[in-house]
Amino acid sequence: MQRLIAVSEAGGYWTLQAQTMAEKSPSLGLHRKTGFRDVGIRERYGHLDGVWHDVVLLERRSARAGGVGLPTKTCG
Repeated sequence: MQRLIAVSEAGGYWTLQAQTMAEKSPSLGLHRKTGFRDVGIRERYGHLDGVWHDVVLLERRSARAGGVGLPTKTCG
């Protein structure tokens, strides 16, 4: 995850977004540990093995790339 963050910042990306099922504690912990914050929940959004699951939306804003007055890249 640290490598992904470093490469994205070197490339000028300001925001990384992720989503994971709410019950995936290890994934949520990894994201939060590396600076992601919860920004929302999509209820019954992910479908796996015949069961609908809530999905947590997370994002990480860089302190090094993008932002006010700094160059920012956008995807596609």
